Amino acid sequence: MLKTFGIRHHGPGSAKSLKKALQNYEPDCIIIEAPADAEGVVPYIENEGLKPPVSILIYNPKDLSQGSYIPFAEFSPEWQAMKYAVKNDIPIRFMDLPMYFQYSLDRAAKENTQIAIETKRMTAEEKSFRRDPIGFIAKLAGYSDSERWWEITFEQNENEAEIFEAILQMMTALRNDEAHKESISNLRREAFMRKIIRKAVKEGFEKIAVICGAWHSPVLENFIKYKQTADNAILKGLKRTSTKATWVPWSYDRLTFQSGYGAGVISPAWYALLFQNRKDVTMRWMVKVARLFRKEDMDASAAHAIEAVRLAETLATLRGLSIPGIDEMKEAAISIFGNGDSAKMNLIEQKLIIGKAVGKVPSEIPVIPLQQDLLKTIKSARLSAYWENTEELWLKANANNPQGGIDLREEKDLMKSHLLHRLNLLKINWGKNFVDNNRFGVVKGSFKEKWKMKWKPDFSIKIIEAGMWGNTLLEASNNFIQKRVAELKSLPELTALVEQSLNANLTDSIDLLIQKLQDLSALTTDVYNLMDALPNLVKIIRYGNTRQTDVKVVKEVVHQIIPRICIGLLGACVSLDEEASKEAFDKIIRTNQSINTLNNPLYNAHWFSALKSVSVSNQVNGILSGACTRILFDKNILDIKTASDQMSFELSKGGKVLHSAYWIEGFLNGSGLLLIHKPELWNIIDNWMDNLKSDDFKDILPLLRRTFSQFQKSEKEQMLTLAKRGQVIENQNLVDIEMDLDRAESVLPTVHILLGTA
Repeated sequence: MLKTFGIRHHGPGSAKSLKKALQNYEPDCIIIEAPADAEGVVPYIENEGLKPPVSILIYNPKDLSQGSYIPFAEFSPEWQAMKYAVKNDIPIRFMDLPMYFQYSLDRAAKENTQIAIETKRMTAEEKSFRRDPIGFIAKLAGYSDSERWWEITFEQNENEAEIFEAILQMMTALRNDEAHKESISNLRREAFMRKIIRKAVKEGFEKIAVICGAWHSPVLENFIKYKQTADNAILKGLKRTSTKATWVPWSYDRLTFQSGYGAGVISPAWYALLFQNRKDVTMRWMVKVARLFRKEDMDASAAHAIEAVRLAETLATLRGLSIPGIDEMKEAAISIFGNGDSAKMNLIEQKLIIGKAVGKVPSEIPVIPLQQDLLKTIKSARLSAYWENTEELWLKANANNPQGGIDLREEKDLMKSHLLHRLNLLKINWGKNFVDNNRFGVVKGSFKEKWKMKWKPDFSIKIIEAGMWGNTLLEASNNFIQKRVAELKSLPELTALVEQSLNANLTDSIDLLIQKLQDLSALTTDVYNLMDALPNLVKIIRYGNTRQTDVKVVKEVVHQIIPRICIGLLGACVSLDEEASKEAFDKIIRTNQSINTLNNPLYNAHWFSALKSVSVSNQVNGILSGACTRILFDKNILDIKTASDQMSFELSKGGKVLHSAYWIEGFLNGSGLLLIHKPELWNIIDNWMDNLKSDDFKDILPLLRRTFSQFQKSEKEQMLTLAKRGQVIENQNLVDIEMDLDRAESVLPTVHILLGTA
């Protein structure tokens, strides 16, 4: 005797009805729609430490790009069936096409891509039916969405065990319709399912319960009608590959349609509440809404919850529903708690509709050595609270410091940093490092690091993939780095990798990296590549001691690179168009900041000499000569008279107006205070502007606007005051300010204390 139970994957109503049906039927064997090669992990269901949501992970150990997840929640009918079987000591069989066949089929499909040709012209209605046959029934019932119809009919209602007979009859009628044609993939899967059923019958089981997606139920219930030879013919010639299976934690947000999961649901958290206590589900959900609103310091009271329940139940009655669905709950919550503002419901969407639940997998379930080492290291670094947590959390955040931060001078925090940097190297991006950059991308260094943490279920396959590099996180990171070193041919990429390795404290790889760095820097002739590499190298030198790393060899490489940059700078800047000049400008600014950081007199002398050659060249774009002039003036290499003369020359009537505008942009980069405090320079620009022709002014206006838009509001206001006055006389007060002597005297006691003269 065999009985099929057609369910909706992750359907709470299906799960409750299935529990009743299994108790009534009392099967001696349960066969479940899941890949047959995952059956080996079934015994672990007996372990009380395995708590849903969890997933079976099936992967190809020889090709880790081939990995599949079969997730289960508490409200999944298959999970409830397995728990029932374990409790009653009933054998469990998995019957779906094994992934060791499916992976071979997937590979063959990629290698033999063909265009599908429609041999029969179908009407729009026939195409719609083929795409979504259940939608046809939903349409007859007055619904435009088959998921919504199924949820209201089967998942929200408290159906008895007999519901499965009705589902079987409905699916039989749909599958007998000539308009529907099964795909070869589905036919293959169903042939294998019937093969497993025949095997169970042959083993002598007398009351077999087959649990499958509702669509498959007719062809499995009546498996005798299908010839075994026909099924074997469909499966003939399938090639096998190797697979392994294990249990991994899963999360509610990965059970949703939005995550890309084909069998996903809209509202896992709601489904869980519906499964656990359908009778009081409306009140329980609204109480959770009220608590969540109060936690976020928003107005919410018991009266709000009661009124929202009444509104949700009224909506359900008007729509002919036995209980409110998630749509009715949301509408009621928006009206009562959100005062009609749907934006306030984003929080509810994430926490009470989708949910943040994450499952647990006990340590007794075998994992690869790398994962064992990783979990041990996470515990040692005191990061366990962030592992298997799908919320975005700042590391070590608190009320006073919402973005948290770790201190690299503390042993445990340094261990955290090494761990997270190693994982990022292996593409397991559990933590995202937020660094403070200036507008040119130069990092502001400190002993602090800020990390935003978010765990994802698919880390499990990435950990397995990383396991090919070693059995410990340190070993895997070092081996991965050594592979990357052999592949890299770009100096900037290599310097970035050196920095990553130092951040991760991969001491075993440093010698290889430095040797590669020396070789590649010696062979690199592109000045731009050298300039791109320098900031990372300087950062390593400056902050290496923070991580207790030796940077002597890096200093030697920098000692070789800087003279070569200086020698080749002018040649790299001549005859560039506007876009290339902007790129060169950014590189010059970054290189200047890096050399300033080193504060080495020899490097400074080489660099200033190179900048001077660019500043006076008539073959470079104005933005470059202007920027170089400004740097030299700021460093007192040029005095005010020389700078004024240079500006007068660049803005002279004989020059091109566009070149002059670019020169101003380069010279004024970063700050306009220079014009405010140096009347000589202001007068030159003011006079140049006065003498511009109308057409020329229109041409360069966008460029001037871009230049002056970078200044602070206070700077622009002072410039406006200067512009109204015209030419500025030296030592003239720029802004007339009346001194408030009483206010000034009030700070004198504090000044005396600071100076020690009190």
